[in-house]
Amino acid sequence: MDSRTIGLVFLIVFLAKSIHAFNDNDLTVHVPPGSVECFYQTVKNEKTLEIEYQVIAGGDLDIDFRVSSPSGNVLLAEARKNDGVHTVEDAEAGDYEICFSNKFSHLSSKTVFFELILDSDIEDEDEDESWKGFVQPDEDYGDKLASMEEEMDSIKSNMAKTIQVQSLLRVFEAKDRGIVERNFERINVWSGINMLVMVSVFLLQVMMIRNMFSDEKKVRT
Repeated sequence: MDSRTIGLVFLIVFLAKSIHAFNDNDLTVHVPPGSVECFYQTVKNEKTLEIEYQVIAGGDLDIDFRVSSPSGNVLLAEARKNDGVHTVEDAEAGDYEICFSNKFSHLSSKTVFFELILDSDIEDEDEDESWKGFVQPDEDYGDKLASMEEEMDSIKSNMAKTIQVQSLLRVFEAKDRGIVERNFERINVWSGINMLVMVSVFLLQVMMIRNMFSDEKKVRT
């Protein structure tokens, strides 16, 4: 079997196992004032659970954040934060609870983007052994295999980083757009107020000047 066939088989198996080994989910949620929004992530054989969140719109861009384990223990808790990145090592199997609380706010709703990343190498070891049965070894089998494994691992890592960076760039763009729109509204409001004050002062001055010259006073001689 030539190197091209080996590379094709390795690529197919690599893509298949990458889907199982790396699971990335992201969501944008709306949290009304005085309420709590909770979400649940099921963990089976994954080793780590990474949670990243960021408030992209609403009020002072802050939110209360909490993560609870399947056994009910609070693993992470933060109050009035703009963003955060946390990793749960040696995650236990079960449903993890991720909550965003906006109870401290009575007027402003919040828009929160969060991303959940599950990473596991358990299935990789079994599949690493199973796919090798499709390849017939030759003289350069070991060198080719080691080189391909390094290249594929590098591609896998770069793909995961690319997905994360693209998601974060979309979040940053949405957050910046929200800040610009809010500042634009504030500028328009204050500009209107200043214009109204200037017009009022101008009219008041005109009336005062007219009254000064329109007074009919009787002069006695």
